[in-house]
Amino acid sequence: MIKKQVAATYQQRAENFEKLALTYSKKDKQLSLARICLFVLSLIGFVYLANAREGFLLLILVLLFFIVFAWLIRYHNRIKAKKLHFTHLVQINQDEIRRLKNDLKGFDGGNQYQDRSHPYTGDLDIFGEHSLFQLLNRSDITRGKDRLAAWLQSPAQRETILLRQEAIKELKEDLDWNQNFQAYGMETVAKEEDTETLLAWIKEPSPILKNNLYLAASRVMPMVTLTAMLAYYLWDSSGLLPVAAILVNILILWRTAHWASDTHQKTSKGVGALKAYKGMIKMVEKREFQASLNQQLREVFFHSGMSASKEINKLQYILENFDARGNIFYHILNVVLLLDVYWLLKAARWKSQVKVDVELWFDAINDFEALESVAGFAYANPDYTFPEIASQPHVFSAQALGHCLIDEKIRVSNDFGMQGRGTVNIITGSNMSGKSTFLRTIGINTVLALMGAPVCARQLTISEMQVFTSMRTQDSLEESVSSFYAELRRLRQLLDYLKAPERPVLFMLDEILKGTNSQDRHRGAASLIRQLSKLDASGFVSTHDLELGSMESELPQVKNYSFTSTIEQDEIYFDYKLYEGVCKSFNASKLMAKMGIALE
Repeated sequence: MIKKQVAATYQQRAENFEKLALTYSKKDKQLSLARICLFVLSLIGFVYLANAREGFLLLILVLLFFIVFAWLIRYHNRIKAKKLHFTHLVQINQDEIRRLKNDLKGFDGGNQYQDRSHPYTGDLDIFGEHSLFQLLNRSDITRGKDRLAAWLQSPAQRETILLRQEAIKELKEDLDWNQNFQAYGMETVAKEEDTETLLAWIKEPSPILKNNLYLAASRVMPMVTLTAMLAYYLWDSSGLLPVAAILVNILILWRTAHWASDTHQKTSKGVGALKAYKGMIKMVEKREFQASLNQQLREVFFHSGMSASKEINKLQYILENFDARGNIFYHILNVVLLLDVYWLLKAARWKSQVKVDVELWFDAINDFEALESVAGFAYANPDYTFPEIASQPHVFSAQALGHCLIDEKIRVSNDFGMQGRGTVNIITGSNMSGKSTFLRTIGINTVLALMGAPVCARQLTISEMQVFTSMRTQDSLEESVSSFYAELRRLRQLLDYLKAPERPVLFMLDEILKGTNSQDRHRGAASLIRQLSKLDASGFVSTHDLELGSMESELPQVKNYSFTSTIEQDEIYFDYKLYEGVCKSFNASKLMAKMGIALE
């Protein structure tokens, strides 16, 4: 019922934004027509006045045309920006509806973050198809995705988790702010490498500032050139004066051409990223926050008494004007007004004053993007809860714990609790009964909890932990490694990890030592359990080896749990509920029979 209300909210917002996008789309078409009409009418006026030899009126018309046309372009660009913004808001709400339906196809899975050697991401569906990253990520900027991925890959410290929880709780209450912030992030058209090139250029020194002659030339020569041209036109003075001035300008432009070309090449494609970052930063600057982390991040944008959005707007203005070098009119004016030198000096002065702060601004926005992604996830799942982060180690206590990547219509939740160093929970059960899913449920909620996100549970208390899994070990033809040896390597990695853990380890070992005979499997698994029970760890071992259940009487740290199935009228039924004790039901023979394998 709660999810239906959330879905209705998204649907209503999508419809409202679609109407606004349509309104601005109509204005966009009207202004496109107005620009064409202005150009045609002005061209007719130019021809008429030129034929009538009305030089002064022609000059006035040219100036008026450029002024009106420039204003019209700027106004048209604002209308197109609004249309694009509302179009993005429509998409955002439609995407949220898809996530509620558990339809994650087409969302970025963060495949670039996949790492087979990582302690848990490969086994817990953190990245890839139908992954937690797809469910969480609401960023279109690569650096924002990088930050979210980093949070998913590394558990935070308790103090950081609590700060993030507070920040996310505050952000999730303002859906309108969150979605507008996200929509601005979608406006970047720059590729990641173009953004990185732009940032690298900002950090570079500007040689043009070292020579004061260029500053003097940019101020004096345009005035000299214009005066000489006016004198020739109005008072019939010598034509040599404007020609000489233009030749001097050409020489100056030639001397600075390599700087101009290098700057244009490094900045022209990155301007789109500036627009996106400016919109997001402006939203942060305008909002007052109560959460400590949000306040700290906002203060970054007012460092040294500057407003980050205003400074980025200045740079955007400089670079957009400089990007006009691709226009023939720019080069005509360039030889008169030394535009290259003017914009190079403006950019150089901006860099000298601001470049120290730029990386801080981008870094803070990356944090806000990650927080906003989790806040969107929290809003979409109001029945999820923020976990309590225990100060003592080796605590995990959950009520109604479920898997967030399983549709709530078929999701089965379980209560579970454990406490104490060296606890080993042996999970037995029949095939397809839910052992692996339960381990992944524990793992994925632990990852969510320790990054500061809400979890799919009614209640969860958890300590700081480092998750380690061995669930999907695979053979490798390239490395000539069997699946059994691959699992041994993974277990070796776990034991090496436990030699000096930064925090207690929560391990999950699924179908342990499945690649060898039953006798070796039992002996090896029992030895490993004894070893793990003595280390700074706790966790789960799922197995079909029911004899391992006898270790509960041998070691007080070992606990037995199971999943079961029932067979009714030749059909197998699973309830996916966790029970105490060793499994007492089996279904392998029935499953094989259903697949057409005759059993004697």
